[in-house]
Parts: sequence; structure tokens; C-alpha cells
Amino acid sequence: MVEKLTKKEKREERRVEWQEKIKQQEKSQMLRKYLLWGGAALGFLAILIFLIKLASTGPTSSTTEPVVNFPKIEANETFYGTESAKVVLVEYSDFQCPACGAYYPVLKQIKEAYKDRMLFVYRNFPLRQNHQNAAISAQASYAAHKQGKFWEMHNMLFDNQAVWSSQANASETFVEYAKTLGLDVEKFKTDMNSQEAKDYVSSQERQALSLGVNSTPTFFLNKKLLRINANYEEFKKAIEEELQK
Repeated sequence: MVEKLTKKEKREERRVEWQEKIKQQEKSQMLRKYLLWGGAALGFLAILIFLIKLASTGPTSSTTEPVVNFPKIEANETFYGTESAKVVLVEYSDFQCPACGAYYPVLKQIKEAYKDRMLFVYRNFPLRQNHQNAAISAQASYAAHKQGKFWEMHNMLFDNQAVWSSQANASETFVEYAKTLGLDVEKFKTDMNSQEAKDYVSSQERQALSLGVNSTPTFFLNKKLLRINANYEEFKKAIEEELQK
């Protein structure tokens, strides 16, 4: 004789079935999470391996043919090193550009290592649409240049790039840098906001555009476009090759 379940027993049976169904759903959800985490971890590992391989491939610099009618170096430009040197490195840069900031310490090392054998020229190419303080920082460097302290201001701007880049009124910060460098502050403020400073920066922008420059930093080594990573050994190799010619 088959025994029938009581109402209470039926309710208990449904409750057990429901709990079992919930457990199965939870297990499925956990499994999906583990698969997602595992996939993300594998993706991250693949990217990491790619970057390690990329970093270990060695120097990847390259140059093009010399640019015809490359803009000559003017007396009022900002340069460092030996003016009579046969090797000249021209950089088109933006003080607010993060990539330029990444190249800065490498170039600083290169400048000190080769200052007796080559000339370094810094030219402005502020990316105005992307960097709100690109133009005024270039003008600040020009104002410091007017008092013989361009490279000191250049270094201070890059050393503190993270500080002033997002400021609404970075010119006030630049005035503080001028004080730190011992500049005539009133003259600095006047020069920084002068039409002369604006024209100087704009003329270098037009010059860069005429050369096809569309990003920063862009380098020309002995009038040849130099495609190079922020790597001391790569710069050293490219420079040594030019010195040996």
C-alpha cells in the first residue's frame, strides 16, 4: 500500500527542492565568476609577457633621410652643448606631455654625457587641444630664457609636471618657480604673457607642422627624423653612429 505524503511533508519536500535549486544556481554563478577571473588573469599574463618581450628586443631606433631645408638654429633659440658640434639633436616637445616627461630623465643623462661633443636644441610644439597649460608653460620657459635660465626652468617644469598640469591657473605656480630660480619676478611675469613669447612659441609650432610633426616628443638627429624609445642605450647608439661618420 502506497503511503501518501501529508501536506506538511509535501511542503517540506518542496522546500528542500527549492533549496537544492538555489544551491545549484549559486554553484553556477561561482563557476562563471571563476572562469571570468581566470580569463582576465590569463589576458593580463599574456599582455605582461608581450611587454617583457618588447622590452627585451633591444634598440629599435631608426632614422630617415635628412630633411631638405631643415629650419636652421637661430641665435635666440634654446640650446645646450657645443655649438660647433657636428651632431645636433633637435627635440619638438610639450612641457605638459606625459610622454615628453618620460623621455626627460633619459635626455637629461644624454645631455650631460655628450654636451662636449654635440648640440641639443629644444623647440616648442604645445598640443593646445589636449593640454590646457601647454602654451603657457612654453611661454614661461621663454620668459626664463630671457633671463638666461631656460634649462633650469625646463627641468623644473618637467620635474613638477604632475603638480601644475591640471591647475586652472598654472602661471601662478610658474611665478613661484621663477622665484625659486632667483629670477626677476616682475620681468618674468611680463615676458611670460608678452606677445613676443606667444609669437616665439607659435613660430616653432608652425615650423614643426611644416616638418610633418604631429606628436610629442619628436626628434631630429642631424636633420633626420629619429624614431626612438625612451631608452638611454638607444640614444647613445644613434648618437655614436653619427659621431663616427
